[in-house]
Amino acid sequence: MSRTYSSELRTARARANRHLVVDTARRMFIEEGWTATTMAKVATTSGLTRQTVYQQFDSKLSLLDACIDHALSDGREVPVREMPEYQQMGKGDRGSRIAAGARWLSGAHERSAEIQNVLDQAAVTDKQAAARLAIREHTRWAEVEWATSLILGRGPTEEVVDGMWALTSRRLWLMVVRDRGWSAERWRLWFVAQTEAMLAPH
Repeated sequence: MSRTYSSELRTARARANRHLVVDTARRMFIEEGWTATTMAKVATTSGLTRQTVYQQFDSKLSLLDACIDHALSDGREVPVREMPEYQQMGKGDRGSRIAAGARWLSGAHERSAEIQNVLDQAAVTDKQAAARLAIREHTRWAEVEWATSLILGRGPTEEVVDGMWALTSRRLWLMVVRDRGWSAERWRLWFVAQTEAMLAPH
């Protein structure tokens, strides 16, 4: 009984440490950038030893990866495609589906655009980060294809997916929301209009 309790305690402590490191690193990556944020600084700011941090993450890139995944999932341990708000893209008429897609994507960008932008910056000078970014963008294309198929009710053409992949870009979101000062609501209305125009012939 005591061994089981001790094991559960260690597991709970490791999970708590992981969450603490991810939360701390996310804040530091966004505020200080890729280069200035080091594993040692994350450990110190978290109040943990470097060894404890490295037990959870074997590199700074894997830590950034975890920060991105946590932001995208909103901290929920549920596959994105199974989330109720995501599945709304497959319900109702096309207008309702596009509006659901706009709400979903707006929330995802609000949670994750800034931390994903750190990977964009890292990829400029770090080959491993560039390789990871390429994988993530390939995955994002596949997710855009799936979401567009929900909205259309059938498989989209590659040209349509390419267009939606560009339209849904976090870089575009950051350009108009962060840099130009658009509200999230203004972006959603614009996104709906652009998506309706793009998908109208289909």
